[in-house]
Amino acid sequence: MTLVTRDAATGLRHSGIRHPNGQPPAPFGCRWCGTDQHGHGRTWVASVGMHAWERPTNAQILARMQGRRHARLNAAQPSYHALTRYSGSAGNPDDEGYALCADCNTDACPQYQRIQTRLARSWTSPAAQAGNGGWGASPLPF
Repeated sequence: MTLVTRDAATGLRHSGIRHPNGQPPAPFGCRWCGTDQHGHGRTWVASVGMHAWERPTNAQILARMQGRRHARLNAAQPSYHALTRYSGSAGNPDDEGYALCADCNTDACPQYQRIQTRLARSWTSPAAQAGNGGWGASPLPF
C-alpha cells in the first residue's frame, strides 16, 4: 500500500509521510515511518497501521541520502552576532550613527552586546581589567 503524490511545484514524487523537523529520515530508517531500527519497536502510522521495522527499498535509501545532502548543502548561513553594522548614512561624515548587530539589525541583541563587552575587555590594559585604578594607582597599601 503506497500513497504517492507528485508535487505540482517541483514535480518530485513523495509519499504521505512527513517529518516534523523537515529533515529526511536516516537512509536506513524504517521503510514506513523513517525511525531507526534500534529504537523502533512496534509503531503505528496511518498509511500502514501497526508495523515493525522494515528495511527501506533501494530507491528510498537513495532518495533519503540525496535529500539529506540537499538539505545540508542548502542550509541557511549561521548567525554569529559578532559583526557590527552602523546605522549612519554613508555619504554624511557627520552622521556616524550607532552600532547595530549585523545579523539581526538591532541595537538590543544580547549575544552581540555580550561579544562586544568581551572585546572591549580584551582591548583594555590588564591593569584596568584588574580594577586597580589604571595609571599611577598602586594596588599596594603603602
